[in-house]
Amino acid sequence: MEDLLHTIEDSSHGEKWTKFVNIVERKGYEYVAKALRGEEVNSDVFKKYTRLLEPHKMNLVERLNPEDLLVTLETQKRVITTTDREQIKAEMKNKGPMAGTIVLLDRIWRRFENWYRAFLDVLCQKEYKYLVEEIDDEFAEEWDKKIQEGNHPEDINQQCSVDAQGQFQNFITPVQCVSDNDEYNLGSSLNINSLVSSGCSRTIKPISVSDDNLDEQVKNAEEITGEDVEETTEKEVEITKTKENHANETESNNVYPCKSVEDTTQGYVYCVESTSIEDKEVILDTFEERRYQNELAEPAKRGQNCLIIAPTGSGKTIVAVKIIQHHLQVKTRPKIKKIAFVVDKNNLAKQQHDAIQRFVDCRLKVISGDTMREEEFTDLSALLTQYDVFVITAQMLVNAMHKRDVSIESFTLLIFDECHHCHGGHSFYKTMIPYHDKKHGHLEDQIDLPQIVGCTASIGVGKAKNVDQTVEHVKVMMANLDADVLVSVQRNRQELAEKMNTPEQSIVKIQTRKTDEFGTRIKILMTKTEECLKEAADEMDDKYAANPPTTKGNEQYTQWLQDVLLKAVAKVHDPTLSRSLYTARNYLKIYNEGLILYSYARATDCLNAIIENFEELPKPAKTATKVEQHLKSLFENEIENLKVCTTDKRKSEENPLLLKLKEIIVDTYHNESDMRGIVFVRTRPLADILASWMNETDDLKHIKAKKCTGAQAQRTDGGMTKVKQKETIDLFRKGDFKLIFATTIAEEGLDIKECNLVVRYDYAGNPISQIQAKGRGRAENSRFYILASEDKSVAEREWTNSLKEPMMEDAMLIVQQEIATNNERFQLQKQELQRLAKRQREAAAQNKGVREVPDGQYVLRCLKCKEYMCLSGELRKLGSNYACIGQDFKDHVFCKKSEQVKYDGKNLKVGIGKVGCKECREKIGVVALYKEILFPVLQIKSLKIEDDMKRGDNVKKWKTVEERYFKVPPISLVDMEKISEAERLIDMD
Repeated sequence: MEDLLHTIEDSSHGEKWTKFVNIVERKGYEYVAKALRGEEVNSDVFKKYTRLLEPHKMNLVERLNPEDLLVTLETQKRVITTTDREQIKAEMKNKGPMAGTIVLLDRIWRRFENWYRAFLDVLCQKEYKYLVEEIDDEFAEEWDKKIQEGNHPEDINQQCSVDAQGQFQNFITPVQCVSDNDEYNLGSSLNINSLVSSGCSRTIKPISVSDDNLDEQVKNAEEITGEDVEETTEKEVEITKTKENHANETESNNVYPCKSVEDTTQGYVYCVESTSIEDKEVILDTFEERRYQNELAEPAKRGQNCLIIAPTGSGKTIVAVKIIQHHLQVKTRPKIKKIAFVVDKNNLAKQQHDAIQRFVDCRLKVISGDTMREEEFTDLSALLTQYDVFVITAQMLVNAMHKRDVSIESFTLLIFDECHHCHGGHSFYKTMIPYHDKKHGHLEDQIDLPQIVGCTASIGVGKAKNVDQTVEHVKVMMANLDADVLVSVQRNRQELAEKMNTPEQSIVKIQTRKTDEFGTRIKILMTKTEECLKEAADEMDDKYAANPPTTKGNEQYTQWLQDVLLKAVAKVHDPTLSRSLYTARNYLKIYNEGLILYSYARATDCLNAIIENFEELPKPAKTATKVEQHLKSLFENEIENLKVCTTDKRKSEENPLLLKLKEIIVDTYHNESDMRGIVFVRTRPLADILASWMNETDDLKHIKAKKCTGAQAQRTDGGMTKVKQKETIDLFRKGDFKLIFATTIAEEGLDIKECNLVVRYDYAGNPISQIQAKGRGRAENSRFYILASEDKSVAEREWTNSLKEPMMEDAMLIVQQEIATNNERFQLQKQELQRLAKRQREAAAQNKGVREVPDGQYVLRCLKCKEYMCLSGELRKLGSNYACIGQDFKDHVFCKKSEQVKYDGKNLKVGIGKVGCKECREKIGVVALYKEILFPVLQIKSLKIEDDMKRGDNVKKWKTVEERYFKVPPISLVDMEKISEAERLIDMD
């Protein structure tokens, strides 16, 4: 536009500006033409627009569906054109109803003078009168009065009426900006700069007068100037047009063809977008008709909050998809439909996304930690207008609500997958807290609350020991989800039974090794190490901390090392003693973990793990203490005897657990060579070790096996990348691997229909996890084994879990009957449970206060040697990482590059190096690169927190530090400037 005006100004034509104004008027921009001639422009048009826009825009954007209004606004009221309608529909197709509403509000006031009453009239017609009452209560009263009199309120917008020939009688187009008292005058000598850059008292997006058709711009310029426009000028205009529209075209990823269409009502030629948008052909799957699935979906389709319980493998995801499809199709609310399908784990998000995509034609988005790291995700609110359904991990949704990026009212339906997690401190329950606060707050806050649906295979029994207590547990879970209905299959049980393949369950009790010299020698090493603690007990504040549990190689011993001994060592002030005790604790930790591993695997696996862990211990910068030298020599003197035990079966026989597992796998493969099996194990390293054992065993190596573990941990800790995890599951599904050793990542949601063997390898869970694991067996005649060592009480606990399932079913039936016979009583109980939970949350928040202390009052020291590291006031947050910005920190540490980066984002890379104590060489953190600056990120479990009274403590998580001791602020621009101007925070080798 600017190039066109400059071209006109350079022309010598005597009537160039008169012709320009005439063309502007002829093209439908009468407001602009009036202003350029100096005529009075009705400022009420813009005043009413601001009255509508400023206080009510977000209400309209969030609660209006433009599709309901467009036809009436165009054909009856004539306040938008066909071009406007098509552009609004295109915006809705690309970005959703909210974006369409924004375009509608921007277009509706620009052409016709009395658009305001016409717009409100259509809102009332289309059942949006509640919005009109908020915008203009006088108009709403006038509407009601006309209705009571039996007359439809007339459209008094005479300026927008249509005559008998269908011609517009008054076609008025608004200028860019008109303040209450402003008049635009066209002087005898028009200055080009006043047209291009003149200011106004209101900030509104300028109207592009003639961007619709570049060719016509050039033609008009020739008409005005009487000269040919140079080719270079045309190119410059084209370049300018391209630059102006580049961002919009990029955002939508759609460029619609522009067509010249003659509007016979006025003889004008508009440049309109294609009336039909070429969509990709979407071929949707059809549901297999199962009556029991329709039964499960019925209450949710009626709009009720409900908790749906159905067996694993019955198709709960399909039920959820049916509910989503119905919710999007049926108009039950004036609010624009937005659905959040909430999942617990990242790996489930893509799986549920694919299921929805198969059956529902909607704009669908996955939001999880994995996908958002890849996409550099910032705000969920930016995506709300672009998508209809979000498959989102609960923590991502909690984070977004915490940042006030979205609210619980942003959605019209929330579906919780595996909703049995909705209690305690789980992110499912945190998602529901704003819902409960609104429900039990002001009455107006309850209007826009979303519908809630929960799905699970088992609601569990909590801590209940009988049916009555289980009934209370079920009611609490329903209260947490605000469920009005407890849904299970009733009418179609026969069909459900016919469609289900329930694995046969066996709990197999396994004896321990009868000959075990290897384990005995490890325990002797532990006893000798414990003697070093007892010798130092007199110098410890907590003398009883030096007394270990009598049994070794179990979780009780692990808890003593972490919760008792480590805290006692943190309180020791003498550096030499502290270092010796810390080393003794590390040795005991390695031995104990080795024994735990030995109970599940081979002796050679245990010894290799012990040796690797010892090699990873930091090498002392100074001469080792006497205790450190003694402990090291103890192990070195014993290592050859341990190696002999790993190969001599007379000294240490093979693990009976492995022998039984081998027997089960061989028998299953013999009966079905195209088998699929999942062996669930407790830890990631164990999954890796057992996969190696199988591939190294002659009778098993032809049955290929692979591990499948979580993607959150590093590879050194047994984790897998997201890509590797997906690849493993895909290869397992195809049959390239017949068996996978998996952690709990696969207990929920992994759907392999060929799976005919599931083994739970010597660990006990709860009734829910047992049901979830068992449910992975989807094939006909599948088997579920629980292998249980006799010395761990696994068998007894799993028998108890099995007995709790019928107790849960009895409790469900009681609750369902109570709802059917006395729903009012149930609702009162539910509300009281919700109020009780709210009071408990409020009390917990009051008791969670942080001690306010001045910055620098707390000292952070190396936990092992007590070397000073930094002050609390020198800590800053980099996202979820805690970094030290003290300039003298580098004097106390060394930094070394790492081979594997823990997190690699656009602006932040974490784990590019290791941070260690310069005194004792103990690892205390990692190196992060943030905006081209290296930061030392600290791991609090390796540090001692010390107050001004020299009282010390050690905690596992930074969250505990902020709750108990001090807050850590996020890094600021001022911090970054100071760091940039100063020396480097650390030096890395």
